[in-house]
Parts: sequence; C-alpha cells; structure tokens
Amino acid sequence: MPNPYPVALRERAVRAYETTTDTYAEVATRFEIGVNTLVRWVQRARDCGDPAPFAKRGGWVSPVDIPVLHRLVAERPDRTTEELTRAYNRVVAAAARVHRSSILRALQRNGYVFKKNGGAQRNRIVPASRLNAAPSSDG
Repeated sequence: MPNPYPVALRERAVRAYETTTDTYAEVATRFEIGVNTLVRWVQRARDCGDPAPFAKRGGWVSPVDIPVLHRLVAERPDRTTEELTRAYNRVVAAAARVHRSSILRALQRNGYVFKKNGGAQRNRIVPASRLNAAPSSDG
C-alpha cells in the first residue's frame, strides 16, 4: 500500500472546499486528487476535526525467532539454508516450525548475504556490507 498524502495537502484541500463555493470536482481537479479522496478527507475532518490519515495497522509478523537464528548462524556460518532450517526447527518448539523461505526472508531482513566461494570452499552466511561502503579492490 502506498504512503498517504501529506497532511498539509489534505488540510489545504479541505480548507479550499469549505471556504469556497466550489464543488468537490472543482477542488479535486485544482489539487490533482480524486473526487472520492476529497470527499473522504472532508468527512474525516468533520468527524474528527482533522483530515490526517489513520495510523497504519495490522501487517504480518515473521514467525522466525531472530535471536535463535543469529545464534545458529554464529555457531556455523557455512550451513546451507536447508541445513539452517533443519537446525532451527530442531531448536524451536514443534508448533513454531518454519519453512526454508521464512528463514531466507529473515536472513535478508537482518542484513545477511550468501557468499559463494571457490570450488572446495563452502558457502557462508555473513552480514551484508553497508550500502555506502567503499568498493572492494576487485571493483
């Protein structure tokens, strides 16, 4: 869902509608917003005294216990994600078992990346570098 319109724009549009004899359509055209959007803002300003947007609510919470995941990665950073998922599911209760994709998303959200090394070496899970970090000598 996109971010809401700025409160200043909402207040100006509502004030313009209430202080003039213009229709909803005329004010909406002037502010380049939808007519129904302006109607909702005016109704909200009348009901609550303020056209500010509602606070964001809800959403989805990851079932992965992040401290446990950090501990498992620190113990053996060369695990594959499948091995990491099996180790995680052994540690947590049976009701909290997760799929490999949940582990992958949790690793990504917490700044881990997967380093692929040369032939005989194994992959590693390591913290990602900062976005503004200097490039490596390889380019």
